[in-house]
Amino acid sequence: MNKLIKLCLMATWLSSFISLASSANESLDRFKKNPSAENAFSYIFEVAKHPRCANCHGVVENGIHKPTVGEFRINHPMNITAANNLVLTVKDHHFVEVPNAAMNCRSCHQDDNQKEPGMPPGAANDKMPGFVWHMPPATMAVPRDITAKALCEQWLDPARNSHLVFRGGRDDLKTFRAEFLDHHAKVDPLILWAWDPGLGREPAPGTNKDFLKALDIWISAKAPCPI
Repeated sequence: MNKLIKLCLMATWLSSFISLASSANESLDRFKKNPSAENAFSYIFEVAKHPRCANCHGVVENGIHKPTVGEFRINHPMNITAANNLVLTVKDHHFVEVPNAAMNCRSCHQDDNQKEPGMPPGAANDKMPGFVWHMPPATMAVPRDITAKALCEQWLDPARNSHLVFRGGRDDLKTFRAEFLDHHAKVDPLILWAWDPGLGREPAPGTNKDFLKALDIWISAKAPCPI
């Protein structure tokens, strides 16, 4: 590959990266200036589709659920799929691993980010003991081209928005608030990791505090979805 082609590819990558960051920043700025439900979900959407969140949710290609990595969500190296996922269940108010694949998420992803750039990230905390690095189910996958409306409908559908606990939805916003806002978004170590992803990774837009505020405003307005 000659230098000109390399420079063109680099310029394309940089342009795309700047465009993504600009869109997220504009959405956050609009929300801070006018914290309406519409602007709140616009910012929420930018967080949800950001690589720090969407990579772990992954994509479904040819019927196979796969995690993605990096700023442009390429498929995970080593041909990792949901077959390698770490499976969790709840026992005595703790999350415990259900033995499955010989190599799963925990083979590389530990409780903390590693210190060198590009090395596997990790997350865990005492508020959700045992809740360590793993993929959500395929019903919660985030396609690379997902729209704000599609994401909203997914989140508000109890059949697609969780797997370890009933999370409510459009017809049960009280449970949805309790499980999604007050628990999942506030204390889940994998969610909190999005704003502390380690060296060499861009954090999700804004802060977790911004995200919680946006969720509160959106849910309080009866969680309207974009048209």
